[in-house]
Amino acid sequence: MSDAAEFDVSANELALDALAERVLSQRPGDADPEWDEWSRTHLDAFFRRAEHHEFRSFDRTQLHYCVLAHPKPKAWVLVSPGRVESYLKYQEVALELVAAGFAVAMIDHRGQGHSERLTSHHEQGHVNQFADYAHDFEQWVQELRPRLGDLAVHILAHSMGGAIATMYVQSKPHEIQSLVLSAPMFGINTTPWPQWFAGPLTRSLTALNRLVTPGKFWYAPGTGDYQKLPFAENKLTHSEARYEHFSRMYADMPNIKVGGPTTHWVTEALEAAEQCIQSANKITIPVLVLSGTADRIVDPRGHQRFAEKLTHERSQLKEIPDSYHEILMESDARRAMAITAALTFFEETR
Repeated sequence: MSDAAEFDVSANELALDALAERVLSQRPGDADPEWDEWSRTHLDAFFRRAEHHEFRSFDRTQLHYCVLAHPKPKAWVLVSPGRVESYLKYQEVALELVAAGFAVAMIDHRGQGHSERLTSHHEQGHVNQFADYAHDFEQWVQELRPRLGDLAVHILAHSMGGAIATMYVQSKPHEIQSLVLSAPMFGINTTPWPQWFAGPLTRSLTALNRLVTPGKFWYAPGTGDYQKLPFAENKLTHSEARYEHFSRMYADMPNIKVGGPTTHWVTEALEAAEQCIQSANKITIPVLVLSGTADRIVDPRGHQRFAEKLTHERSQLKEIPDSYHEILMESDARRAMAITAALTFFEETR
């Protein structure tokens, strides 16, 4: 029997928390060639223990989520992925959370991952109203409520998922104990167009789209169906191992692929990002904002504006030096700063 097969058999005999600790202890560095094999075998064995569920949201859109049920959790962490992402991308994050004693639930937002698409073009990133995401999140929390019980509930959210979680917490200030935002979408890098021009441009294109081809949505300028960039050209992470790991998911499961956003999505997203900043003072719980200093996807200036309006004494902005946008998928040293900060923040808010 191979080492991988032997591990697979023994993994079935362990409680989820013990399995997570064991898999985490065997993780190589992401620059080690063995990281890829570890992700294909050990990490995969851990994530096969996830429960996969679905529910219908307020408008009957079918949404998918998963649960990793720690046998004796100290608290819950709800993971809100970014644009184009499936919760499948967050297997390593879930591993670390479970190993640290948390039960985990992760969602595929409407229009991406395994959840129902919103246009006839499967790869378009689209939403009718950005607030729909927050309504989904609210209903998801209610779906989970019998399992959450009296335990503390925290949110770990990335990029678009950060804007969604922020809007949810602003409207439901007493449901969550703390919020950690990884590179939250509080402004979009609209290069080559300046911010002052990008908003009116997308609003005009959205109106023209509605007039010329009603019901058939246009991709935002410069975007289209999913195309994998060579690692050297990517703006997401310095970790080639993690980049190839989540790129392989798209190759293996084309049904989860999402390409560029529609002009309508960009219009909605720009308005939602500004709303998150303007209503930041409505948040009554501690918030940790993780901001990559080399982020070229979102506009980090929005992180500063948002953090300055937060009112809880424990809220803070933490910069991750030289990190690209996907802080939770970054190379080990950069990523460790973020994961350690998040886990510490959750521990101190229980």
